Amino acid sequence: MEILSKIEKLNFTSENSAILCVDCQNGFTLRCPKELPVDGTNEIWIKSINDFLESAKKSGYLIITSKDDHPENHSSFQTWPPHCVKGTYGNKLFIKTYDFIVKKGITKNTDSYSAFFEDFKSKNDNGLEEYLNKNKIKKLIIFGLAGDVCVLETIKTAINKEFDILVINDFIKSVNKKSMKDILKSEKLNDKVKII
Repeated sequence: MEILSKIEKLNFTSENSAILCVDCQNGFTLRCPKELPVDGTNEIWIKSINDFLESAKKSGYLIITSKDDHPENHSSFQTWPPHCVKGTYGNKLFIKTYDFIVKKGITKNTDSYSAFFEDFKSKNDNGLEEYLNKNKIKKLIIFGLAGDVCVLETIKTAINKEFDILVINDFIKSVNKKSMKDILKSEKLNDKVKII
């Protein structure tokens, strides 16, 4: 697959890298119009991600996913429409292939945008960094939803934790409809992240 060869040319190989899918859940797609659907998340887009992950898995890449796993009446529903409530269709992942899952926002009064933490305040570790270290992963290939919220915060945390980062622009959609390239530029992070 063309994307995989581009990734490998940048030395993000299955030996040193993992793929991190941020919140690839139905509740953030057009499958769930009453939740938090991000523009562009149609079935063609979803299939292209699953096709990529299938190829990546065959090539030996470790695939990790984060997931909003909210109870009913979650505190984030004061800011955002109700989404990704435990046990609902919106909560389910739309990706078919992954090796490890981390959950965030699992109790009523905690929320986190970064895939590395269960919550904003105490920044309780959810096992992601430990899993990466255990597997000797130094580089992350990141994509998912939404680019200007959880993907961005995950990238910021990963930079702080000194991971090398590559993002797949086509596999990221944003609430503000900006490309990840533009988002990283406005955050002055474009020199710290590779983009394909």
